[in-house]
Amino acid sequence: MMYWDQELNFAGFCATQACGVSKEVFDQGLEMTPQIRAFYQFHVYFTIRRVLYEMGGIQNSSALPGDPAFNRYNNPYDKASYFRLCGEFGVEPSTDFRFIAGANKGLGDLYVYASGAGPSKTDYKYPGWNKFSDEGGKAIKGDLIYEIKPGRDAARQFDWFVPITSNGLTQAGLARINQSIEAYVYCILGSQANVMSSIIGDGGRAKEAQTDFLVLLEESISKYDPAASVQRYQLAIVFAIKKITR
Repeated sequence: MMYWDQELNFAGFCATQACGVSKEVFDQGLEMTPQIRAFYQFHVYFTIRRVLYEMGGIQNSSALPGDPAFNRYNNPYDKASYFRLCGEFGVEPSTDFRFIAGANKGLGDLYVYASGAGPSKTDYKYPGWNKFSDEGGKAIKGDLIYEIKPGRDAARQFDWFVPITSNGLTQAGLARINQSIEAYVYCILGSQANVMSSIIGDGGRAKEAQTDFLVLLEESISKYDPAASVQRYQLAIVFAIKKITR
């Protein structure tokens, strides 16, 4: 799980398949009202971010792209937290969350660098005769690998770990859906109450509410606490009602 892609695939699996949520919420495969579909999409995003955050343990060391500590090939995470999450979602800890579809089992297309010529795409397999420079590959010998780039199949990586259909929410899914509901209501009502404007629309006040929504969302991801969340949830509702009835 030290590779960032594996951590992201694991979080995506937890938020969808392990919760009983299918890709139908994204591809219009189910007849849903726009509000319900928007909530499920929020749930997937929120849960992925929460799982990634929780993988950092009490030190919150699981870094995201752009963070100073982020390392795509050796991204820090807390093993105890990972095992706890596996227990919650019913995942075998040794499950391989690498994407292995497409060229070179998911690595992508191979580009080699020959002496006197630039890099060119090939159908060669890796590992094979061609090598990277730290493996002994040399341009003068014609076996130097210039790079491996993700191919067309890379866009399917998320689909690989998300079910096409679902038989309903799992036990873990019910608990996580409740968390998502609390966060969703808190962020929407809280932002509208703060700005005193509907969050829907293209006007300046609506845009301000949408910006505030993102601020409250980041707060909910990094500071989620069941007791505090319920309190914020209740306060947001009360505050919103007071604003509306004034």
